[in-house]
This record gives sequence, C-alpha cells and structure tokens, in this order.
Amino acid sequence: MKMSGLLNRRSNELAGVVGTVRQIRTGSPVPRKLGAKDVAVLDLNRASPETARALVEAGVAAVVHVPRSGEEMLPRAAFRTLAASTIPVVEDADLSAVDDGTRVRIDEGVVYSVKGEGELASGREAGPATLLAEVDAAETGYIESALAHLANATEFLSLEHPLLLDGEGLPEIDVVFTDRHVVVVTGDLTSESQLHELKPFIKEYRPLLVGVDGGAELLRAARLTADVVVATPTAVSDEVLTDGAVLVVPADRDGRAEGLERVTELGVGATTFPAAATARDMALLLAFHGGAEMIVVTGDERGLENAFGSDSAPSSTMVDTAVSSRLVHAGACATLYRSRGAGIGMALVVLAALVAVAAVVVARDSAQDLLIWAVDMWNTFALWVQGLIR
Repeated sequence: MKMSGLLNRRSNELAGVVGTVRQIRTGSPVPRKLGAKDVAVLDLNRASPETARALVEAGVAAVVHVPRSGEEMLPRAAFRTLAASTIPVVEDADLSAVDDGTRVRIDEGVVYSVKGEGELASGREAGPATLLAEVDAAETGYIESALAHLANATEFLSLEHPLLLDGEGLPEIDVVFTDRHVVVVTGDLTSESQLHELKPFIKEYRPLLVGVDGGAELLRAARLTADVVVATPTAVSDEVLTDGAVLVVPADRDGRAEGLERVTELGVGATTFPAAATARDMALLLAFHGGAEMIVVTGDERGLENAFGSDSAPSSTMVDTAVSSRLVHAGACATLYRSRGAGIGMALVVLAALVAVAAVVVARDSAQDLLIWAVDMWNTFALWVQGLIR
C-alpha cells in the first residue's frame, strides 16, 4: 500500500498516513490498545516475530524502523512478517526522540508534525518487494560479516592462545585481584548511564575499579577512584594519568606503545601490555587471570545482533569466551542488585511490622504467650529472608 495514495480529511486533505506515535522499546510488549490510528516506532533489528505479528494484527497505520546509529538491517523475521502485510514501513526516519502520543503525517517517507506541519524526520518508504529484497541482501551480508569476523578471531586465537588460556605475557602489576569483584568501565556511549546504575553495587561491595580509555574519565567524573587504568596515554587527560591508579599502556606485540613519552613527561610510572587485543580485552584478562571472583563490564551488550559488526573486535569474541565463567554485563548486574535491594528493603519493613505487633502482644498477653509467638514469627521471617538472598 503506497502512502502517497492515502488521504486523511483531518489533515486538510494532505497526502499520506496520519497517526499517533507509539514508541515501542526493545523488549517491551506491544501496547494492547494499539490500532489503526497509531504509528509504531521501534527497532525492527531487535523485534521478535511475535512483536511483528502483533503489529499486523493491530492493523497499525504505519511502522517506522529506527535502528541503532550506523547499524545495517539484520535478517530478522519481523521484516518478512511486515512485508507480507499491507502496513507501510518507513526506514531511516529517526523518530526516537519524538514524544509518545505525538500526531504525525507520513508521506513518501517524510514525517511531518500534524500540529505544525514541520518536518520531523526524513526516511524512505519500503514496499513489500523492496523490503523482501533488502532482508535477503541483509542475510547475505550478515553471513559474510560473520565469516570474516570469525576468521579474524581464529587468527587472534592462534597468536594469543597462551595469553587466553594461561595468562602468559600478562604484565605484573601491584594490584591484587584475587577473590575480588571487579568493575571494568569502558568508554562506550552506554557506559555513563550504566555506571550510574552500578553505584549502589559499588558502594556496598567496594570492587576494584578499572577504567579503560574514556572509561577512566567517566570514573573520575563520577567521583570514583580508579584502581587500574588501561589506556593509551594520549586518549586520557593528565588528571587521569596522575590520579594514582596503576597505569597499563596497551602495546603492539612487538612492544611498541603509543604515548609513553607523555607518561615520562608527567613523571608517572606505567607498565606496557604487548598483545593483539583491545584495551577492554586486556582489562578483562588482567582481572580474570588475576583471580577475580566476578568481573562486571560496562558498554554495549554483545549479542548476535552486533557480534559481527564493524564495531566488534574479533579479539573480544575470544576474550569474552575465555572469561565467560566470571563475566557479567553491567545491565544484568544492576538489575539483579536492584531486585536484591528491593527484597531486603521489604524484609526490613516486615521486620518493623513484627516489632510493632510484638509491642501490642506485650501489652495484651502474658510473657509466655509472647515468647511462643515471637519464636514462631521469627522462624517464618528468617526463612523468607533466606529465600530473598539466595
């Protein structure tokens, strides 16, 4: 169905589809009241087949695909489901910042505000044939990218398997990782918000903090002191280099390291780490082979959606596999900690209630009755709390 062939009287007979923006976040269910007067805005690269079917069943006016910045189409079933329907699909029109509930008009891939008729975003309309051709091409490109990525990862493994398996070549640094929690903060765009969410965890567990390149700046901005900084000296500020953290400088396998002259000028010590790995991967290996109990890492989650993209280092595929038994993503850690904290908070509320009830019993019953009641209530409460923290 071509959008240019549709008219809406309430938009002054202007061509196109008129509807209300409904932002559907990744992992969130499709709103139950979604219907023909709505424009669904979502990332189809991360949409499940169930989500696509729900959009078709709701008969939405249009679907706007908003992928992550710089990301190509992935061969997801959601695209094929929409291609088999009559719902118009608009690509590359970034409506991610448009408020939910905004009335828009879409014509030939251009999105206008109904209220002011100003252009909000410009993309392109993909009909069923175009959409199917694009998803077929995406499938071919995805497999080719995976093969190239895995070939490079295998080459890295052939070079660095002693480092991955046994820690051979790790620099000796004056930091004890044994049986400690470690938080590795990278310079990725998502790290700042993740670090904020991790602050309660950091406050309670006092983990070792490792800043990787821009992640060291994020730690400093959050008023957290890095124990280790793994960074090219030219990529961080003088303040980071002189804050007192143990400085590890990534180097090529032949020992050449960029920016060492800056460290010399500042009069601080540094240890080089020669390896064909990224700074992030070096930080994970230092913690893992150092005996860390758990390693929390910030940054983009590594899934099949982005595992073989241009931003994904082949070394990370092998390093993440090597340290997987102790690796936890920051998002998962923050979620688990919030759940645990909420449970303990509820336990304290219940305990306070028990104390209040006990006061009433003291006022009304005998001491023996109070003792029997208190033992019974305490046993029940203790078992419940144990269930929360397991």
